[in-house]
Amino acid sequence: MTVIQIKHEIWEGIPLLICAKTNLVDEPLPTVVYLHGITGAKEDNLSLGYLLADRGFRVILPDAEFHGERTHANIDNVELHFFEIVQKSVFELSVIYDKLNQADLIRDHSFTLAGTSMGGITTAAALTQYQWISNAGIMMGTARLHDFSKAMIDKVIKRGVELPVTKQQLDELLANIKNYDLSLNIEQLNNRPLFIWHGEEDLVVPYQYAIEFYHQLKETQVDAKTITFVSEEKTGHKVSRRARLALTDWITAVQQLIKQER
Repeated sequence: MTVIQIKHEIWEGIPLLICAKTNLVDEPLPTVVYLHGITGAKEDNLSLGYLLADRGFRVILPDAEFHGERTHANIDNVELHFFEIVQKSVFELSVIYDKLNQADLIRDHSFTLAGTSMGGITTAAALTQYQWISNAGIMMGTARLHDFSKAMIDKVIKRGVELPVTKQQLDELLANIKNYDLSLNIEQLNNRPLFIWHGEEDLVVPYQYAIEFYHQLKETQVDAKTITFVSEEKTGHKVSRRARLALTDWITAVQQLIKQER
């Protein structure tokens, strides 16, 4: 009988859950960090944590800034802090990685990053910054961070919401976002295995972004076989069970390849 331990810890101010088989919690394991979506929390992804832990992975589920245990009473509209949250999460990934690495808990240098919606967007952004991410999964997120951010800002303005920044600050923000936009820094992917899942009727993060980025990858990556794209008909902005199982199978398959190469 498999027993999965779910442990709550706080690493340098980052609340997180750690999922692993009870008999393996102190062993080096292939590691997965999974990031939740906007207004979500780490507990939202416990089902995926269980599925992957049952396959022998250590799964880290952190709370993003202003989410879960880090919810701030003075933040009324978390969407206005979207890029700030993404940028902070990208930085905090290095904190999580360093802690695991220093404790020698990552086996075979296998460090998978994946996430839902905002978490998927953060995943794509992190791929522009860290080569130690061995493979990644974008679940109804987008690598086209600059285009998505501009569209999101336009929607907020049309709703009559006053932005907490000046036009100059906004221009500087959008310029900075380009540094984290994987579609504009495609060479940073460096042929690492990438899984992309998207619902074809997604109105929050448009499906068109995903399919256009996939075509860009096929044209620019030396080994297009490293890219797996899965779409789901009649599905909007919600990760289905089918998608979770597909991601779990894909991460497991990639881990087997990593193991064979070591």
